Amino acid sequence: MVKVNQHPKYLKAVLYTNNVAEIAGGVVQSQCFTVQDYHYHCYRERDEQGNPYGGILSEYLDFSVVVSDLETIKFFYQSMDLIENTPVSFLFNASFGPTGRLVDFEDGLITYGYVVNVDEGCENDDVSGEEQVLLHVRMLLSNMLFLGSNAVHFLEITKD
Repeated sequence: MVKVNQHPKYLKAVLYTNNVAEIAGGVVQSQCFTVQDYHYHCYRERDEQGNPYGGILSEYLDFSVVVSDLETIKFFYQSMDLIENTPVSFLFNASFGPTGRLVDFEDGLITYGYVVNVDEGCENDDVSGEEQVLLHVRMLLSNMLFLGSNAVHFLEITKD
């Protein structure tokens, strides 16, 4: 008997500009961005013998999203002015129903942080004539929540 892998070969990620756990039934596909890439790094300090100590630290969360409607990127620019941290949710292999509402997702990552840099780029060589903006965002991370199929794991990075 051949065991079938139920997980897709490639992860497809979308970004929702809020905490998906607080608005799970209200997430609409048109409010999500297609994630091109993302990167973050968490670590702990080490003593002279190499033993970890202290709390978990992080540098930045860098991500790129595809934008087809320039009106929707105001959120990221407005977040740069905020004094409080901002939640964004990454949903992996999300499924949306016929009405465009979120039905299910495989895993998720909810991050809280401060938007510190926004950079736009546009490829003008799109054959179809529908140029899309690629938005690169940098956030200083404060907290992360990992949403797994069986549990939610909280990772506190700083004491905001």
